[in-house]
Parts: sequence; C-alpha cells; structure tokens
Amino acid sequence: MLPVPERLRRSSAFDRIYQSGRAYGDPLIVLHVHPCPDRPGICRVGFVAGKKVGNAVVRNRVKRRLREIVRARSRSWDPPVEIILRARPAASEASFVDLERAVDRLYHRAGLDVFGSRMNAP
Repeated sequence: MLPVPERLRRSSAFDRIYQSGRAYGDPLIVLHVHPCPDRPGICRVGFVAGKKVGNAVVRNRVKRRLREIVRARSRSWDPPVEIILRARPAASEASFVDLERAVDRLYHRAGLDVFGSRMNAP
C-alpha cells in the first residue's frame, strides 16, 4: 500500500490531471502525468479501472497489480509529478508481467524512467 501522502484521492485532483496533464497510451493502460512543482519530493499516484474492465473483483485485481508495480519502483521523480494509471479493458486478461512491461514503456515515453526502471527494451 502506498503511504497516504502519495495517494490521489479527491476527484478534483483527478479532474485537474485529466484536464491539464499529458496522456500516454498503451493497449493495456493509459498514463496521465501532471507536473507538481508545489510539492517538492512528493509524487502522488492514482489508479482507475472503469466498469468496462470487468466486475468489481476484476477491477480491484487490476488496481492491486498496478499499485504493486508502482510501489516496487522509486517514486522520487525530479521534478515531482502526479500520475494516474487508468486500466483499459484488455488489462483484465493481462498477466502481471505484461502490465509491468506496459507501465515501464509508458514511464519511458513520459520521461519518468530516470529512477532505474527494470525495462530491457523500449
């Protein structure tokens, strides 16, 4: 579980990131990134899985996997950012490794792989 200061929880924060942030897409997930210069040293992360992903059990499983993938990596990006990982319907049938690779690819495209991603190829 991510510490409370590193979680996005308010819908206003999600709306702000969706509207003024940058999105990077993949067949499994979409990464929304928004710079956050007013919070030095803290990166906040949110996870979204809509009803098209599956029933509640499937949506929660996908979000748990994404949380673990993000937790296992350093979140000390410079400059600090707020990100949202939004699952697409194909994520419900993807393995943990496939989700991990998708996150790594999106981090690389967004320029967030400076923390030493375990990605072998872009």
